[in-house]
Amino acid sequence: MSDHLKEFFESEETNEDSKSDTKVALLIVLVSVAAAVFWVSGQ
Repeated sequence: MSDHLKEFFESEETNEDSKSDTKVALLIVLVSVAAAVFWVSGQ
């Protein structure tokens, strides 16, 4: 079982998916912060 998990976490495809997910999450956070700053400045 541990060998199967080791193969999963060390695969190139999984690493690429994680990097892509990280970029999307970062983009969402940045847009949210920008929207919050814009909304607060308009109050």
